[in-house]
Amino acid sequence: MCGIFGYVTTRAVCAGTVVDALRKLEYRGYDSWGVGIGINGHISVVKRAGRIPATTPDLPASSIAFGHTRWATHGGVTDVNAHPHLDCTGQLAVIHNGIIENFRKLRCELEADGHRFRSDTDSEVFAHLVEQILAASEAQDPETVVRAVQAAFERIEGLNAFIVLHYPTQQLIAVKSISPLVIGIGSTGTYVASDAVALVGLAEQVHYLGDDEVAAIRADGLHLYDRSRRAAREPRWQALALKSADTSLDGFPHYLIKEIHEQPRVLERIIREHPAQARELAELISRSYGTFLVGCGTAGYAALAGSYLFSRIARRHVNSVVASEFKYQEHFLTERSLVIALSQSGETVDVIEAVLAAKRRGARVAALVNVTGSTLDRLADFTLPLLAGPEQSVLSTKAYTAKLALLLLTAHILNGSEHVGLDLLWRAVDGMVRALTPDFQDRVKAVADRLADHQHCFVIGRGLSYPTALEAALKIKEVSYLHAEGFPGGELKHGVIALVEPGVPCFVFSPLDETRADILSGAMELQSRGGWIIGVSPEDEAVFDVHLPVAEVGDASPLVNVIPAQLLGYYLAVRKGLDPDKPRNLAKSVTVK
Repeated sequence: MCGIFGYVTTRAVCAGTVVDALRKLEYRGYDSWGVGIGINGHISVVKRAGRIPATTPDLPASSIAFGHTRWATHGGVTDVNAHPHLDCTGQLAVIHNGIIENFRKLRCELEADGHRFRSDTDSEVFAHLVEQILAASEAQDPETVVRAVQAAFERIEGLNAFIVLHYPTQQLIAVKSISPLVIGIGSTGTYVASDAVALVGLAEQVHYLGDDEVAAIRADGLHLYDRSRRAAREPRWQALALKSADTSLDGFPHYLIKEIHEQPRVLERIIREHPAQARELAELISRSYGTFLVGCGTAGYAALAGSYLFSRIARRHVNSVVASEFKYQEHFLTERSLVIALSQSGETVDVIEAVLAAKRRGARVAALVNVTGSTLDRLADFTLPLLAGPEQSVLSTKAYTAKLALLLLTAHILNGSEHVGLDLLWRAVDGMVRALTPDFQDRVKAVADRLADHQHCFVIGRGLSYPTALEAALKIKEVSYLHAEGFPGGELKHGVIALVEPGVPCFVFSPLDETRADILSGAMELQSRGGWIIGVSPEDEAVFDVHLPVAEVGDASPLVNVIPAQLLGYYLAVRKGLDPDKPRNLAKSVTVK
């Protein structure tokens, strides 16, 4: 989940380049930040707990430097636990994304051998482990250092990515297992980062580092090796598709509201560019015997919505499984099974583990993923890109609706009604635009103003609206810290209604479908207990204390109905003075278990 970045350039450049890159990666973790600079015979380290400030200390120019933005796992949020971590000599430093599962055993061994630890992190173990292996070597040339990093990496357990800065040989060494690393080349040097977004404006071509590779970045460029055979390999360069405009705020105050507003354009791209690939996915589903949708968090709710869409549109049973639970249910997979993995980043560790479990059992894997070249993209047998563009806010919005759109279209293709699916998506584009008008946003702001002082709210939906209720509750609580829970409307009498007190806000998703009568009955039950009812529906009802009118778009209703919840989460955060882009304790790409 942490963000890591480094460079080796042909001439000295301001080490502030590292800080600029870390700002782009801060969505991956913002508990602390740090920079390591190779200069004047040693590695100079500047690191601090907390967010990267608007103005950072003046940093010297150097031709080799790296940096890190942390999401804390081992050790508190302190200056000393921030990365980089130095070895005992001060000539070697590491930055790390992941968890060293056997770090306690290794640390005990290293301390017994006289190594002095400064932090409480698992990451520092790697610096001392490489140092110890190097100390046993007679030579200290660049190749020896690479082999020492390889040997140290083979001793650790877990899913990890490391960059090692070795000052005497003036090189960065990068190695990984599942956790992502991408290397870029530009006119002034070679760069490495945990996400290609950090390379925008610096690199023209990129190579996604494989788990079987180790990279040494030196002044003369990239040296790539096979990790097991230690033989030289040729990188697989590809153009970096991202541009500076993709990561700008474009006049919006925050990335979250910008990305909410980008959703109609994302749907338009899918309609125009993806029918052929959706047909390929439909063919894979039709040939499978057992299809499973897997995802985590927001992607998991998209998967759940997909199971409803395939049932009601294509009359096909498609299972939805939370990715972190999938390995406990993998036993029924066969070579005829199809696992469709949903992920914005393509690096979510629980999704990757689900995919690896599926592949071990011979199942086919398809991916709906937003990041080309990500681990999931490279593991999948078939990839359907989301075309959503970079998501800089920690909260996923446009990637969620892109997944829903592709699942809806695929279900209609399976049903032989592709034209109906495309028409529904065009109607959803129009419905999204209407939900993003200033007048509608003013309605949502008014609800946010009243909701801001509450501690709890509840969200109900039935059928296709049940996953929407879950996603709405998630959007509210993860950014505003207001406790929100989503429930199936029919479960109220089975315990949930005991939580409803006078004045408690209750959101009701009520599209014009077969669930309407039942969900309105549930709304009346909530109101009779004093609940304050906010109805998200194409038509007003007497039971609604507040009506948020949305377009009637049939089975595309989840695409439109989620917009009020996204807006509400955003405006609640703004109303409370919170950062909508970087909620506490969260990070965008969950690469640790």
